[in-house]
Amino acid sequence: MNFHQFILALQARRKAFLMVFAATAIGALLIGLIVPKKYVSTATVLLDSPSEQQMSDRGGFRERAGYVQTQIGLITSGRAGMQVARDLKLAQRPKIREEWEKDTGGEGQIDAWIAQRLLKKLKTDTDGSNVLSLSFSSEDPRYSAEIANGFAKAYTSMSLDLRTEPQRAAATWFEQQLKGLRADVSSAQTKLASYQKEKGIVLADERADVEATRLAELSTALSAARNATYEADSKWKQAADFAKNDATADSIPEVQASAVIGAIKADLRRAEGALDQMGNDLGPNHPTYQRQQAEAGRLREKLNGEMQHIIAALGNVAQMARRREAELKAAVADQQSRMMNMKDARIELTTMVRDVENAQRTYDTALGRYLTNKIESRANAANVAILTPAVEPLEPSAPRVGLIAMMGLVIGLLLAGGVVLLLEMLDRRIRSRYDLESSLAVPVLGGLSKWQPITGGRLMLAAPQPRALPHPW
Repeated sequence: MNFHQFILALQARRKAFLMVFAATAIGALLIGLIVPKKYVSTATVLLDSPSEQQMSDRGGFRERAGYVQTQIGLITSGRAGMQVARDLKLAQRPKIREEWEKDTGGEGQIDAWIAQRLLKKLKTDTDGSNVLSLSFSSEDPRYSAEIANGFAKAYTSMSLDLRTEPQRAAATWFEQQLKGLRADVSSAQTKLASYQKEKGIVLADERADVEATRLAELSTALSAARNATYEADSKWKQAADFAKNDATADSIPEVQASAVIGAIKADLRRAEGALDQMGNDLGPNHPTYQRQQAEAGRLREKLNGEMQHIIAALGNVAQMARRREAELKAAVADQQSRMMNMKDARIELTTMVRDVENAQRTYDTALGRYLTNKIESRANAANVAILTPAVEPLEPSAPRVGLIAMMGLVIGLLLAGGVVLLLEMLDRRIRSRYDLESSLAVPVLGGLSKWQPITGGRLMLAAPQPRALPHPW
């Protein structure tokens, strides 16, 4: 069905369309008029408002995660609802008591029952700032404003109680602790004075500067001796390892740097060169060759002996370095022992002075906390404030008759159109040339135009004029 066919169906079934549309619109209007009116009253509360009665710094509003959600949970708790019921004396109202007895049979606490009902109609909202709105809906505008203001006042009162009650308990606890801390300070001071008198100490900050300087010098010398011992041991071990292999003994840095070794090596090279020449000229059995061979052997033994002397000298140097290190280590230990013996009394005195200072510091801290809690426990204002109290609404928030009527018209149009479409689908009729052609599948020879009477009720004019016949279709 196209749009033109749907329009023809509406024209043909206009009575059904109008009946459904009128019934829907009138029904919606009646619903809007019959439904009880709801009045919503809203009070706004400023969270974390500046308080001149707060001495301690607890951080800003944005520094505490979940602060707003915590406050919303506090407002919507049963404690707040019960406080509203008690403050407004709702349990003494006959209508509310009747509903309670009817609902519970007179069992349980009426304040808890009232609080549960009030919280169902209470709505809390925030726009992301530190302003919280409390909205309450009721059929009575005065009652809505009364309950909304009751919750706002109950919240401020609870905030003050939650602020002062821990402070009072903390102040009492600190007051008890101060007695023991005061005794600790007095005991530490008495012990310090007795020790100073016993040891004859007048200046508590006197130090043995000469001994400390001596200990520093010995420590520096000991560090240098350790380095020297390590270096000497390394050279001696390296030389000893080289000495085990004659082919690499001349690789020792000290051997290479020795002038005597250098001279012997030069003589040995000349002797070996001459020995090679004689071996070619005279032969190995010649007396001159044998004397030259003996001379070369003597030089080689002399070279090895000098190398052994150098290695032994390195061992002596390492041994002397170790002895020097041991002497300095003993001197450092002796100096430390001397300083410890000299400063035993000073260390004990310093400990006693520190005990006195710690006891006094602890006492001062506890005293400051005690005074802060004592003052804040007497506060009469919380860090929340009622920004705008709730007032009686002049107009109901629900139902909105105009909106309901408009929705009734829209729904009526849709429903009436749907009814017409459904009726047309159940009882399909031919209403146009297109319907006839699509149903019979035969060509149409012609069609009659809709007859319209001439003005005045006459079929022809008084003076007929010739004109063409209307088109048959």
